[in-house]
Amino acid sequence: MANERDKTEHDGDDEASLAGLMKLAGERPEIPLGIESRVYHRVREEWRSSTAQPGSEKVYDEVHRSWRRAAWQSTIFRWLAPGGLAVAAVLAVVFMYQPAPSLAAMAATVSRTVGHGPAGSRYPEGASVRIGELVSTGTDEGLSLLLARSESLRVDENTRIRVDAADRFTLLSGRVYIDTGLFVYRDGGLTIDTAFGSVTDVGTQFSVAIAGDSLDVAVREGRVDVADQSERYSARVGERLMLTPGQDVERTALDTHDDYWGWIAGLAPSFDTANKSLLDFLKWAARETGRELQFEGDESRMFAMQTDVHGSIAGLTPDEALESILATTSVRYRVTADKVLIEQ
Repeated sequence: MANERDKTEHDGDDEASLAGLMKLAGERPEIPLGIESRVYHRVREEWRSSTAQPGSEKVYDEVHRSWRRAAWQSTIFRWLAPGGLAVAAVLAVVFMYQPAPSLAAMAATVSRTVGHGPAGSRYPEGASVRIGELVSTGTDEGLSLLLARSESLRVDENTRIRVDAADRFTLLSGRVYIDTGLFVYRDGGLTIDTAFGSVTDVGTQFSVAIAGDSLDVAVREGRVDVADQSERYSARVGERLMLTPGQDVERTALDTHDDYWGWIAGLAPSFDTANKSLLDFLKWAARETGRELQFEGDESRMFAMQTDVHGSIAGLTPDEALESILATTSVRYRVTADKVLIEQ
């Protein structure tokens, strides 16, 4: 309140001083109404264009206050000069209070880090990653990013990836894993560009790696489309493509629970157990580990639906969380290399 009172008194002193100067200056010819009207409308348009920018309320307050002061002191236009200087004086007020250019739009939030290198200090958990940034990791480092539509992008060690847009990235080196969640077979999926071609998801889990002079694409769920300078390919669940310039594409089979996927476990976003059922948790754990979730019968599925999950699994890998949660229930279960079987 004190600051506001001081500011009001300061404005009052300025206006009193200005009034004194105008008395000394004497009468001047009236400013044509057309000029005053153009000034008013220019100020109004400047305010309107600022309302889509951060801090627009402040811009409006300052412009409105300045315009009222200019209207009260309209004879200063005549004192300065008819026409041009008056327009410049009011427009200067508008541009003085334009907000600073906003930062680039946010593309992701850091949801998890591993390792203790420079990447972790640059991108602590909860930090924002903006369009245009180059994200890089060193040896034994990794980052997990939560994208705008809840997709998960995980960055392996010794990787460099540039954020080109909220749904487009350029992999310069290393390896990334993308989980687009429940966006199955959608149009216009997330795209990873590389020097060897572009990889676009079609509702899936997949990895993209630059291995020497080749592009390595593996699909854990759904489908991806791959395009290089001359050809287009599709890869489906359980397939791995190797694209090397000047050679035929190489296709091999890859199990969804293969050790190839092991590096992503430590970067899996933590599952929030609050208000979640055992069934919710089991679906998440099966998806993260590449296993198939099976129930012995309808009774066991209903049991999982009606059983609440309690306790935090923060910091645990999906495999560790699976064992920890199931051990606290009365359910009978078996976890194998490729299945989670609920028997009760």
